Amino acid sequence: AFAEQRPQLVSRRRGLRELAAAMSFNDEIWVLKAGGFPVLACCCFECTFAGGENFALSAKACCLSVGIGFKAAVAAAVSAYAADGMGAGKGGKAAAALAGAGVVDHFDNDEFDVNFCDDCWDSQRGCCEVVCKICCCYCEVQCPPGFDIGIGACGVRCCDEGPPEQESMD
Repeated sequence: AFAEQRPQLVSRRRGLRELAAAMSFNDEIWVLKAGGFPVLACCCFECTFAGGENFALSAKACCLSVGIGFKAAVAAAVSAYAADGMGAGKGGKAAAALAGAGVVDHFDNDEFDVNFCDDCWDSQRGCCEVVCKICCCYCEVQCPPGFDIGIGACGVRCCDEGPPEQESMD
């Protein structure tokens, strides 16, 4: 029975990777919690233990969304630190941080993402959302509450929509 289920699991993972490759960093952040262990979830808040990337941050407020991965965060921090060492003011440090993150994004296309044209509200992200993944801890806060988080505790989840459906790539 296990041998019959294994090909389905492999094809589902491959399908998630292909779908995530076609989406922006902010859109694909839900992939980080896929297959995780929900510690606590209650419609607007979730804490899940999950594998995968060690750091990711995504935030959405109305039609503006920002996402940053580990490499871009390190590049931004190093750039701001270097600018501070050269005596730059707040504006210079911010410009250096954005430039550092932009350079990493140029070579690794999914590490730094800023969108000004998102929907003000959608069923997956609500109006305001903050998602943070550090090591194995995935935390999400969303307002207004949505069904993408659902209700869960101790590894069991219910009343959630699950990941977005995969659209055909044709």
